[in-house]
Amino acid sequence: MTAKSRLQLRAKTAKRFREFSKKNDSNLSETLDLMLDFFEKNNLSPFETLVPSKVSLEQLVKKRIDAVIAILKNIEKTQTKPGLLMLNLLLEERSISKPAMVENNKVLSSDVKSREQLVLEISRLEDVLNSTTKDLEYLLEHVEEKSNAFGGDYLKLNIPRTEFEQFKIALKRKT
Repeated sequence: MTAKSRLQLRAKTAKRFREFSKKNDSNLSETLDLMLDFFEKNNLSPFETLVPSKVSLEQLVKKRIDAVIAILKNIEKTQTKPGLLMLNLLLEERSISKPAMVENNKVLSSDVKSREQLVLEISRLEDVLNSTTKDLEYLLEHVEEKSNAFGGDYLKLNIPRTEFEQFKIALKRKT
């Protein structure tokens, strides 16, 4: 048999506690144990308020909703409306004003290079392309596929490190 002890409570409090125990279909000791466990597990104190008032929660929700509305208005103003305007202009096929077209032609005519300069630049770019293609072919010839027992297969570049560094330097010079 377990030892029992008496607590001195006011009659009103004892009556409330007995009614609470009866509602939950448990005896007084079990109810008190469960209550104490609840407070300890949840790190709560019955002497402090648990939740803020409904009014303060309502104000907090209203502030957050106002913030979301402000963000949506900003998005609409800065992103949606200009994009919609551009789409409308494209769909309506409005033409660009003629003064802007004339200015663009003037800029192009002043920057036009002679035919000889263009031919020289094209030939230089073709030379760069050919040498880069040869370098790439050389590198691809020296790539080996390696199988890995514990993971996926991988590729290995089988050239000396100094040669690889020279390729890097040459590539930087070409660009």
